[in-house]
Amino acid sequence: MSRKANHLKNLEAYTVKDHVWISSRGKRLSAMLHMPSDANKDTPVIICCHGFTGDKTGANQLTLNLAKTLEQAGYIVIRFDFLGSGESDGDFPSDTVVAGWQEDLSNVVMWAKRQSRFITSPIILYGHSLGGLVVLTHSAMNQDISGRIVFAPVVNPIANFRDVILGPALWSKSLEGKTISNFFAKGFKLEGQFVKDLVEKNYDPIGAASVLTTPLLIIHGVEDIAVPIQGSIDLYKRYKGPKLLQKPDIDHVATGKYDVLPKIVLEWLTTEFPLG
Repeated sequence: MSRKANHLKNLEAYTVKDHVWISSRGKRLSAMLHMPSDANKDTPVIICCHGFTGDKTGANQLTLNLAKTLEQAGYIVIRFDFLGSGESDGDFPSDTVVAGWQEDLSNVVMWAKRQSRFITSPIILYGHSLGGLVVLTHSAMNQDISGRIVFAPVVNPIANFRDVILGPALWSKSLEGKTISNFFAKGFKLEGQFVKDLVEKNYDPIGAASVLTTPLLIIHGVEDIAVPIQGSIDLYKRYKGPKLLQKPDIDHVATGKYDVLPKIVLEWLTTEFPLG
């Protein structure tokens, strides 16, 4: 029996791209499953996490294009919207908080691990910007993740949001528990619990990742003005497992150079997680 026929016989029927709902925080996450027709139960699964004010499609379809590239190469991809973002349930101002995003990712991972169609597949996490922070801090001592990919990760969240993304004035206002809006030239509103969570939890992605030993790919454009590249350099220096740092000539969302990210990610995956 051919690999494709065996897949159709033994795995639950899924189209190449299928929409699924995943429960999290009492609501529903909107997710897209990209599954090659010849995938089997050992095909690597890449779970994609978007960034702050982003969604599962990505700026200029960045994440969608990445998913299509990986799917065409034979990898399974799950891209989803955090609660309050994209097509997921919830509201951005109240549901956008790092602790909640961590819970969302955990629920997506648990959902993936329960699916018989890729029950033994290695799981690789991909995160862009704030999604990179969530990927690096996900279950640091849990060995359910085989590898991680971070693109322009936020590794110094308090400094990055206070000084750049929100700015000192809006940061101070948010610290007072007030709802803020129109930050970083975007028309979003954000409740005070987001900043409160950052301050109280004092997230340390580099410290969390320093105990990991699984393969890590770090991508950070030298033209990025939203998230300083020095954080990725520091992450690379402290990471103890197999690692690769790529510094292409792109900005925070690879504007005008949309083939760069998929190419780097695919080359790394074919080396670290080759298809059988």
